[in-house]
Amino acid sequence: MGLEAVLMNRLFVTIVMYERSWQEASASPLLEKAVKNQQIQLLVYDNSPQSHDEPFFQHPLVTYFHDPANPGLSKAYNKGFKSASSGDFDLLLLLDQDTELTKAYLNFLMAETIGTEIGAVVPLIYSGTIQVSPVLADRYINRNLAYPATGEQKQRIMAINSGTAVTLAAIKKIGGFNDAFPLDFLDHWLFLRLHQEGFRFLIANQKLNHDLSVMHYKTMTRERYEQILTSESKFYRDFDKEKKKEHEKQLFFRTIKQALSPKMCRFSRRTWKEYLSFRKDHL
Repeated sequence: MGLEAVLMNRLFVTIVMYERSWQEASASPLLEKAVKNQQIQLLVYDNSPQSHDEPFFQHPLVTYFHDPANPGLSKAYNKGFKSASSGDFDLLLLLDQDTELTKAYLNFLMAETIGTEIGAVVPLIYSGTIQVSPVLADRYINRNLAYPATGEQKQRIMAINSGTAVTLAAIKKIGGFNDAFPLDFLDHWLFLRLHQEGFRFLIANQKLNHDLSVMHYKTMTRERYEQILTSESKFYRDFDKEKKKEHEKQLFFRTIKQALSPKMCRFSRRTWKEYLSFRKDHL
């Protein structure tokens, strides 16, 4: 099936790149075809140290923006939001270079009737054989995941940023993306805020593959782990406050698990320090 869907929704796509060429992005062939068919407008936000020059970036429906400061995701998404807001767009599709976009999902976004009560459309995201998104978020999210059914949902969920299509009306309602979460836990914050504003979610029966780097402890640097840990605690300390106690317990048990694991023991001391700090804040 090609990109022949009847256009009901105008789609603006923001893809964030880092140290990859355009051809190495999993979604690049499909996005190029959609641009050339005038079905989407595209922002390529490149956080790489060096810029990339591609003939495709000269297309009038493509904006290439190089930001060597590597500010993460929120800056890129807000730039996409600002660009989409200046046009008559309905959805902002968020992507990164590791998500394998499909024709079926792109057609779904362009052709599906999306009511005003919907804040975001999300696909089923798999990392290998494991579904990682969306998950139910009325409970503390850990390794024991629970999944919502496909279709329209009013339950609180969390979905990873990449593959999510947020309605422009919903982004405007929450005031854009929160720069307090430049990278990690921006997705947790986004779906919490959408839920707080009363929006529902449309879970598409569309499967996308994504390489979720935060699952790879073996190759994770201490600096990267520090970023994740700091954002995680900020989210539960300042936003999802009802789960503070669950997060405190999670930090305690994570410390023990890491100390006993050859792959993760190098992070255990830092997690223990975070546990003590988080606990002190709530005594």
